[in-house]
Formats: sequence, structure tokens, C-alpha cells
Amino acid sequence: MTLTKTTYAKINLALLAAAMFAGCAHAKAPHPVTSDDQACERVMSVLVENNTYRADQMANCDGGADENNPGYYVLRVNGFCRDPQGCGSVLLGWYAVDERTGAVFEMDVAEWAVGPRIDKNT
Repeated sequence: MTLTKTTYAKINLALLAAAMFAGCAHAKAPHPVTSDDQACERVMSVLVENNTYRADQMANCDGGADENNPGYYVLRVNGFCRDPQGCGSVLLGWYAVDERTGAVFEMDVAEWAVGPRIDKNT
């Protein structure tokens, strides 16, 4: 099979396009969070991505926009109670989500302050 200059040009163009799209696929643009539910979904997805918890371990979140930390949703992530006698609490952790970017942080509950960022988009 003889390859012409046109064929080489098409192959190079296809490789260039593939490289550009592959680069774009990994870049995550800032994504605002506008509700407690979106913030909870964001935290849970980061915890799964980080292999902190499996999705089937997390039940829901409590909390929401925090007046002491303006611009953040502060959430308590709860696990499922597997005890047939009932559970008092299944706390998996406290987290903060930046409403402008969707960045996820640990929450320092003792100081009630936003802690270190934990999502991989640092």
C-alpha cells in the first residue's frame, strides 16, 4: 500500500485531533454548586474517586449553606445503618464544598473551619 502526502496529512490531522480531545477530557472546568443536593453528590463522588468509601456505604448528607463559612456548603456525610437493632449515628465525616467551583475540602469541626482540599482537581 502506497501512502500519499494527503494520506499522511489526514493521519496527522486525526492524531492531532485525538490528542487535543484527550487533553480536554481530563480538564475539569470550575462547576458551580447551587443546592444542598448538588453539594452532597459532589462530596460523595469525590469520596468514591479517592477510594475513601464505596458508593454503597454512603446514605445521604445533612447540612447545607453555612453562614459561618460564606460561599461553602458544609455537610455531614452519613452511612447506612446495617444493625437490625438500629444505630444512633453513622457519621462518615464532615466536608465543605466551595459553591463557586465545586472544590471539596475536609471540614475541621473543632474549629468549624474549612480544612485541606481533598478532590484531585488541585
